[in-house]
Amino acid sequence: MNSALLRACATVLNGAALFLVAHPVLAADSADAGAAPEQSGLDEVVVTAQKRAQRAQDVPISLSVMSGSDLDSASITSVADALGQVPGVAINVTGQGGGTRLAVRGVTASGALFSGPSPIAYYLDSVPFGLVRSAVEPDANTYDLNRIEVLRGPQGTLYGASALNGVVRVITNDPDLNQFDFKGRAGLSTTESGGGNWREDMALNLPIVDGKLAARLVVGQEHDSGWINTPIKNNVNGDDLKNVRLKITAQPIDDLTIKLSGAHQEASYGAPPEATDDFSASTQKQSIATHYNAYDAKVDYEAPWFSLSSASSYLTYLNDGALDVAPGSGTPVLTTRLMSRVFSEEVNLNSRLQGPWRWSFGAFYRDARDSFYQTLGNLIPAPVDELDTSRSSAVYGELGRHFFDNQLELAVGARYFHDNVGMQQLILFGQPAGSPLLHQQATFNATTPRVVLSWFPNRDLTMYASYSEGFRSGYPQTELVQLEAPELAPVKPDKLHNYEIGGKGNLLDDRLVFDTAVYYMKWDGIQQNLGITIPGSTANIVANVNGQSASGMGVDLAITARPEKGLALGVNFSWNGLAEDSAVYSSGQLLFPAGARIDSSPAYTAGANAQYTFPIGSTGWSGELEASARYTSLQTTTSISKGSGSPPVVVESDTMTTGRVSFTVMTPSHWRVMFFCDNVGNNRGVPLAATTPYTDLSIRPRTTGFQVDYSYK
Repeated sequence: MNSALLRACATVLNGAALFLVAHPVLAADSADAGAAPEQSGLDEVVVTAQKRAQRAQDVPISLSVMSGSDLDSASITSVADALGQVPGVAINVTGQGGGTRLAVRGVTASGALFSGPSPIAYYLDSVPFGLVRSAVEPDANTYDLNRIEVLRGPQGTLYGASALNGVVRVITNDPDLNQFDFKGRAGLSTTESGGGNWREDMALNLPIVDGKLAARLVVGQEHDSGWINTPIKNNVNGDDLKNVRLKITAQPIDDLTIKLSGAHQEASYGAPPEATDDFSASTQKQSIATHYNAYDAKVDYEAPWFSLSSASSYLTYLNDGALDVAPGSGTPVLTTRLMSRVFSEEVNLNSRLQGPWRWSFGAFYRDARDSFYQTLGNLIPAPVDELDTSRSSAVYGELGRHFFDNQLELAVGARYFHDNVGMQQLILFGQPAGSPLLHQQATFNATTPRVVLSWFPNRDLTMYASYSEGFRSGYPQTELVQLEAPELAPVKPDKLHNYEIGGKGNLLDDRLVFDTAVYYMKWDGIQQNLGITIPGSTANIVANVNGQSASGMGVDLAITARPEKGLALGVNFSWNGLAEDSAVYSSGQLLFPAGARIDSSPAYTAGANAQYTFPIGSTGWSGELEASARYTSLQTTTSISKGSGSPPVVVESDTMTTGRVSFTVMTPSHWRVMFFCDNVGNNRGVPLAATTPYTDLSIRPRTTGFQVDYSYK
């Protein structure tokens, strides 16, 4: 791409990004074959957020949906990038392991690895991606997805542990039982201060027995150049990604559907995206390798008065990497290897009869196992080798009834959760090989209710008031024997209470669509990283403990307008006032004063989007212009200083405003070509600051390119 093109795209959104953009919900397909009606405009987006097919308009939850067709035609290629456009959601890439850590309405984990499970549940179809003690999430490819659903607020009743304040559901396309289909895309781009990038994806749908059996195969690969330089290598943080998905659907009779799927994704990174002014002083190898395999078997049966589903899944995950904890100092790299496997089974029963009552009941079981190995050269005399296990079970149910000619509905639900968490340290800090194994066990229970009053004055308007709770399970802690640290009690579950009033509607014949919510949340017993002083020493260690509570009001707002044919305009805004209710101390020093925000927790996200589609002459060709902008407020990072009497170090990130622009030419059938520019303003700010040099989070510089799409249908 020449410099003139770069300058042209850089001026398109100059100074325009005052609000965040999340692409408005324009369309979405059914998640489950045969479960959803056909779309007829914006009000016919169908979701399964409440584990039954419903119009998004009728779901009394603050909800964002990104359709797979929109994602396929965008320059976004990863789920993390897509989630970064959703109101109230923040994405932070972690140095250790190179994964992503989610924040929804300001609620996030205190660390990506070994600091507790994620407070945001994450699903790949029916596969729950939840680890025992780590909050890192996979960065799946977005090609040929059906949709991504983001549920804001506690979802503990229907989704259980880790749905403390939200759920992300990545839903892939089912095979079409009747029609052959093929589609593919390829793209080339260049990154400023970096190099060339390429990607290619394809999807094949093959009916095997007409109307009864079909398979869908998705394959993709991608290479991205890095942009961070070191004394020994330029563009050190380049990456290579590969993915493959296979889904088979059988429908032996009309009322029975069987879906079997498998997904494999692997990624290798030359280094984490951490630097200061795109430079890192590291002279050591910091390569990262991750991969996962997700297997899913789902059976749906539709009886005259109820529907029954069973979802069985098995997940394996590997995260293997090295991190230079003090670039340029000669300190050995921190080597970490995390291997996880998770089996889960869920059975769900829903009512189908037409009438004032509706009900749903379910049961869930999970068997999870994380093993990790970690060493830091000769600074840890013996490496850490630990095994964490979790065997949990839950039962849940929800009962609802309509009143006043179906204009009001009262729904009441609850979930009971039991978790037996174990830890086995094979080698302790500072203990010689052959030392006795350390076993710890802890049991956690929780009950999370949900009450929702919904008002449906007409088909195009929904109002609701709700109270809901979410929770996150606890875990035993690592012993630090050589350091003579105090015995650390197991970290207990934390719980979030949410009071919410919301509304969503379609006005002016679908020319104006809105979704808004006002809420108050209180987060009790926050799982936090705090410093604990070692007796007789000036040093302290970082431990995981239950901190104080945090609370605050919040607002979510999304508006989409279609003032004329072919033109769509959208704005989004999200604010949360989550703040510590009382002062938090660490090693005798004030860590967070009362009223302070927790780390990695932006207060504001906002954005805007404009899309205009127009005919090109009378040839049947058309063009599409799109521009969007995203704003995220600053985030803090707090580090515990070594030695008593030293106050914690607090640094602030930059406020981030980024934009995307694209122009697409579409033929009457099959083909489309898109020219795009991401991070159009070339914002080189720091979205998450670190307290040590050369470890600030860095985002990709301006990237310009084109993409060609082909669809057989």
